[in-house]
Amino acid sequence: MWKSIRLGASRRWQEGVAFGLAVLGAIWLLTEVGTRSSAGLDHWLDEHGTPYLGFAIFCALVGFLWAIYEPRKVAFDIPLTSTRLTLKYGNLFKEDADWLIGVNEFFDSRIGDVVAKGSIHGQVICDYFGGDEAKFRTQVTPALQPFTGTTIPRTVGETTRYEIGTTAVLDRGDKHIYLVALSRTDVSTNKAQSSIPELWTALSAALCKVHERGNGQPLALPLLGNGRASINLPPQHLLRLVVLAIVDYAKTAQLPNSVSILLHEDCFSVLDLTEIRRDWSTK
Repeated sequence: MWKSIRLGASRRWQEGVAFGLAVLGAIWLLTEVGTRSSAGLDHWLDEHGTPYLGFAIFCALVGFLWAIYEPRKVAFDIPLTSTRLTLKYGNLFKEDADWLIGVNEFFDSRIGDVVAKGSIHGQVICDYFGGDEAKFRTQVTPALQPFTGTTIPRTVGETTRYEIGTTAVLDRGDKHIYLVALSRTDVSTNKAQSSIPELWTALSAALCKVHERGNGQPLALPLLGNGRASINLPPQHLLRLVVLAIVDYAKTAQLPNSVSILLHEDCFSVLDLTEIRRDWSTK
């Protein structure tokens, strides 16, 4: 809470002051009307001026805090659709929803040398598949059979490269995990990178697969492109781009009624969710 107040005050203190003064003005106006129409109220205020002043200041302070508070969650309806998009800080893997996750174009499974354990890709293998690479491959390999890949010589990792946007759908009980090829890998260093066009292509293709296979299940995804295979964009612009891609697709094909973007706590000081909600809520 204090973190939200400090950050909000640094960003919107002028709005907070204006709203706090507006609250004071409203209280003053109501008081003037009341005292003009009731001698009893006028007499009561003469006897209780100090508590009344304290109450007015308290209300103004509450108004100030309400106006500046930096939310940890915002939501808005995508115009002309039935989809509600939520942006919030939290753990993707605690979401009771289908998960959409970006991986490299090899759909690698080796933790450490190729797939960072701390990445979302790595966490899927470690947390959901118990770190068992073979178990991960028993689902990924059949899911990739409909797609044609290209064999690339590598000393470590998988050797079949798939096009950006290729999406493997894994079963997770009655839910799905959508793994979409988002980044390209340097086979000599195993360093993965992506770009804005590749992000748009990958997200559009993955959402198409969600439309085909999702059956209306809620969908959750991280801030794609902000991980180890990062795109050279500040998080605020990257989030705008991901939101725009989702909104753009939702206007051409039906998405689930609930879509959530889960944000990492490290982004809290550099993302302004209020601004993004304001932009889309007025459209």
